[in-house]
Amino acid sequence: MRAGFADLDITPAPGEELTGYGYYLGRRATGTLDPLHARALALEEGGAAAVVVQLDLIGLTKEFVADVRMEMADTAGLPPENLLLHCTHTHSGPAIVPVEGCGRPSEEFPLALREQVLTVIRRALDDLRPVRGTSRFALDWPDGFAWNRIGGPDLDTHVRGVRIEVEGSLPIAVLSYSCHPVTLGVNRQYSADYCGAVLQEFSVYGTRALFLNGCCGDVDPISNAYAWGSGTRETLLIYGRDLAQVARQGMAQATTWTPGAIRGVSRGIILETEPMGLSELTDALERLRQTPVDDRTGPQRVDIAWHEAMIRRHKEGTLTEAATAEIQAIACGDVVFVGCSAETFTRLGQIIRESAPHHHLLIAATSNGVLGYIGTEDDVRNRGYASLTSCKIYGMALPVPGAGEKWARAGARVVAEAIG
Repeated sequence: MRAGFADLDITPAPGEELTGYGYYLGRRATGTLDPLHARALALEEGGAAAVVVQLDLIGLTKEFVADVRMEMADTAGLPPENLLLHCTHTHSGPAIVPVEGCGRPSEEFPLALREQVLTVIRRALDDLRPVRGTSRFALDWPDGFAWNRIGGPDLDTHVRGVRIEVEGSLPIAVLSYSCHPVTLGVNRQYSADYCGAVLQEFSVYGTRALFLNGCCGDVDPISNAYAWGSGTRETLLIYGRDLAQVARQGMAQATTWTPGAIRGVSRGIILETEPMGLSELTDALERLRQTPVDDRTGPQRVDIAWHEAMIRRHKEGTLTEAATAEIQAIACGDVVFVGCSAETFTRLGQIIRESAPHHHLLIAATSNGVLGYIGTEDDVRNRGYASLTSCKIYGMALPVPGAGEKWARAGARVVAEAIG
């Protein structure tokens, strides 16, 4: 096997609207707390290549991902199913996905980002070198900083990853943990949150690394349990230092990763949603419009925009397309990189993981073209934030109870297909 790595600073100039918090804050960056990066790992085995990209952003659109995949297929022969684009989901980065009331992209940034993403992918492929050794690890960290913010029992406390020794260069690592990067709250500076801090720690130890954020739609940093958004730069450094220490302990106890043939599989899976009649949507929109709207009624403005979007998609016949979330699996021996195109709840990630107990799954949520939140059956029945309010922010149709679990089971079949 051969492996390559690339790292590129993608921090834009001040002035981009930051995304992830609402409503209608007009939160434009005044500077940089810590830089945003694009990082890429390229793998090649038996003539087949795959690339995993990590971006310090909240998410990407389906159109952006399709464009980048097509370009790399045309210019480098890289199959679309072998290119995974993961966003760590920092809430202190520039908007790229239009999220109603929570951040809109500029015209310039997505264009610049496209070229930067293509550059980092090509540099990783150009850096391919013979691999001298590979290992994988998974260490339970019950005292970590992840906290289930909706009071549920689900929490993935493991720190997982792989380490690759290559000829003539520094080792490469992929780290994975599951926690929302919302440590800083509503700040006005670019930051990769704790995800950037842990990779900075690893660079000090002479290791090039990527971070894959796991299924954490229901998980926040523990600092938010005491005072929401109270984290500071020092909090990020502490989280990064502690997470890096656990990951290094895991590497010290690692087992051998035996690479094999690279096989990528990608499927767009429809999330089952509530039936919506055109007349019902139109009547509801008319009632909403009869209530005066001002700058203090953010939820109502979001609701109006959501009904308008659903009516438009109903007329266009694109409701099914708008309720599709991709699950991607790239297998290389007993290690599988899994991309979930949503803010996926912990339990749904566990369903996917439990389906392949003899393989080492590195699951990355908010990958590729992000649909929105996908929660559990309980959250849908309780009309929780993830299954109601956030759906309207993202402009996605409302799921039915059990839709998330069904989607995850379909994802498990994608993993099984990649494993072969």
